[in-house]
Amino acid sequence: MSDENPAIGPAAFATVEAYFVALNARDIEAVGATLHFPHVLFAGSEVTHYPTAADFTFASFDARTAGQGWSHSTLDGHRVAMTGPDKQHVDIAFTRWRADGSAIAVLRALYILTRIDGRWGIQARSSER
Repeated sequence: MSDENPAIGPAAFATVEAYFVALNARDIEAVGATLHFPHVLFAGSEVTHYPTAADFTFASFDARTAGQGWSHSTLDGHRVAMTGPDKQHVDIAFTRWRADGSAIAVLRALYILTRIDGRWGIQARSSER
Protein backbone atom coordinates (compact mmCIF):
# COMPACT_ATOMS: atom_id res chain seq x y z
CA MET A 1 0.00 0.00 0.00
CA SER A 2 1.31 3.42 -0.95
CA ASP A 3 1.66 6.30 1.52
CA GLU A 4 0.21 8.65 -1.08
CA ASN A 5 -3.40 9.77 -0.77
CA PRO A 6 -5.14 7.69 -3.46
CA ALA A 7 -8.01 9.16 -5.42
CA ILE A 8 -11.54 7.91 -5.15
CA GLY A 9 -12.85 6.64 -8.46
CA PRO A 10 -15.36 8.88 -10.27
CA ALA A 11 -18.17 6.30 -10.12
CA ALA A 12 -17.68 5.77 -6.39
CA PHE A 13 -17.55 9.50 -5.70
CA ALA A 14 -20.67 10.07 -7.82
CA THR A 15 -22.43 7.72 -5.38
CA VAL A 16 -21.40 9.91 -2.43
CA GLU A 17 -22.59 13.04 -4.22
CA ALA A 18 -25.89 11.36 -5.13
CA TYR A 19 -26.36 10.38 -1.48
CA PHE A 20 -26.13 14.03 -0.38
CA VAL A 21 -28.52 15.18 -3.13
CA ALA A 22 -31.04 12.49 -2.16
CA LEU A 23 -30.68 13.19 1.57
CA ASN A 24 -31.30 16.90 1.03
CA ALA A 25 -34.37 16.10 -1.07
CA ARG A 26 -35.51 13.63 1.64
CA ASP A 27 -36.03 11.13 -1.16
CA ILE A 28 -35.91 7.80 0.66
CA GLU A 29 -35.85 5.74 -2.53
CA ALA A 30 -32.99 7.78 -4.00
CA VAL A 31 -31.02 7.52 -0.74
CA GLY A 32 -31.59 3.76 -0.75
CA ALA A 33 -30.31 3.59 -4.33
CA THR A 34 -26.93 4.96 -3.15
CA LEU A 35 -26.57 2.30 -0.46
CA HIS A 36 -25.78 -1.39 -0.44
CA PHE A 37 -27.65 -3.69 1.92
CA PRO A 38 -27.13 -4.92 4.47
CA HIS A 39 -26.10 -1.40 5.50
CA VAL A 40 -24.58 -0.38 8.83
CA LEU A 41 -24.55 3.07 10.41
CA PHE A 42 -22.34 3.94 13.37
CA ALA A 43 -23.55 7.33 14.70
CA GLY A 44 -21.73 8.35 17.84
CA SER A 45 -21.92 5.24 20.03
CA GLU A 46 -25.11 3.89 18.43
CA VAL A 47 -25.07 1.19 15.76
CA THR A 48 -27.99 0.77 13.38
CA HIS A 49 -28.23 -2.20 11.03
CA TYR A 50 -30.46 -2.10 7.97
CA PRO A 51 -30.76 -5.64 6.58
CA THR A 52 -32.68 -4.55 3.47
CA ALA A 53 -33.74 -1.36 1.68
CA ALA A 54 -37.23 -1.84 3.11
CA ASP A 55 -35.74 -1.49 6.62
CA PHE A 56 -34.09 1.85 5.83
CA THR A 57 -35.95 4.96 7.05
CA PHE A 58 -35.12 8.53 8.01
CA ALA A 59 -36.05 7.80 11.65
CA SER A 60 -32.50 7.56 13.02
CA PHE A 61 -31.41 10.66 11.08
CA ASP A 62 -34.46 12.60 12.29
CA ALA A 63 -33.73 11.53 15.89
CA ARG A 64 -30.12 12.77 15.62
CA THR A 65 -31.15 16.14 14.13
CA ALA A 66 -34.36 16.68 16.12
CA GLY A 67 -34.67 20.23 17.41
CA GLN A 68 -31.69 21.48 15.40
CA GLY A 69 -33.68 22.92 12.49
CA TRP A 70 -31.81 20.84 9.91
CA SER A 71 -32.48 22.01 6.37
CA HIS A 72 -29.70 20.41 4.33
CA SER A 73 -26.13 19.13 4.39
CA THR A 74 -23.17 19.99 2.20
CA LEU A 75 -20.30 17.75 1.23
CA ASP A 76 -17.27 19.88 2.08
CA GLY A 77 -14.38 17.60 1.23
CA HIS A 78 -13.01 14.10 1.30
CA ARG A 79 -9.85 12.05 1.63
CA VAL A 80 -9.46 8.43 0.64
CA ALA A 81 -8.19 6.42 3.59
CA MET A 82 -7.98 3.07 1.80
CA THR A 83 -8.73 1.95 -1.71
CA GLY A 84 -9.01 -1.20 -3.73
CA PRO A 85 -10.71 -2.25 -6.95
CA ASP A 86 -14.03 -3.02 -5.24
CA LYS A 87 -13.84 -1.13 -1.94
CA GLN A 88 -13.05 2.46 -0.95
CA HIS A 89 -12.85 3.90 2.58
CA VAL A 90 -13.49 7.63 2.28
CA ASP A 91 -13.07 10.20 5.07
CA ILE A 92 -15.90 12.70 4.44
CA ALA A 93 -16.18 16.27 5.75
CA PHE A 94 -19.67 17.74 5.74
CA THR A 95 -21.76 20.50 7.29
CA ARG A 96 -25.34 20.36 8.51
CA TRP A 97 -27.22 23.62 7.88
CA ARG A 98 -30.40 25.35 9.02
CA ALA A 99 -32.75 27.04 6.52
CA ASP A 100 -31.52 30.47 7.70
CA GLY A 101 -27.99 29.63 6.50
CA SER A 102 -26.47 29.07 9.93
CA ALA A 103 -24.37 25.98 10.48
CA ILE A 104 -25.54 23.35 12.94
CA ALA A 105 -22.28 21.41 12.90
CA VAL A 106 -19.21 20.65 10.83
CA LEU A 107 -18.70 16.90 10.99
CA ARG A 108 -16.56 14.02 9.76
CA ALA A 109 -17.62 10.56 8.70
CA LEU A 110 -16.07 7.46 7.24
CA TYR A 111 -17.99 5.98 4.31
CA ILE A 112 -17.16 2.49 3.14
CA LEU A 113 -18.16 2.07 -0.48
CA THR A 114 -18.26 -1.30 -2.17
CA ARG A 115 -18.73 -2.30 -5.79
CA ILE A 116 -21.18 -5.18 -6.02
CA ASP A 117 -22.34 -6.48 -9.40
CA GLY A 118 -20.66 -3.49 -11.04
CA ARG A 119 -22.50 -0.86 -8.95
CA TRP A 120 -20.89 1.32 -6.28
CA GLY A 121 -22.89 1.77 -3.09
CA ILE A 122 -22.27 2.96 0.44
CA GLN A 123 -22.11 -0.21 2.54
CA ALA A 124 -21.36 1.41 5.90
CA ARG A 125 -21.10 4.86 7.43
CA SER A 126 -19.50 5.95 10.68
CA SER A 127 -20.12 9.51 11.81
CA GLU A 128 -19.34 11.59 14.87
CA ARG A 129 -23.06 11.93 15.63
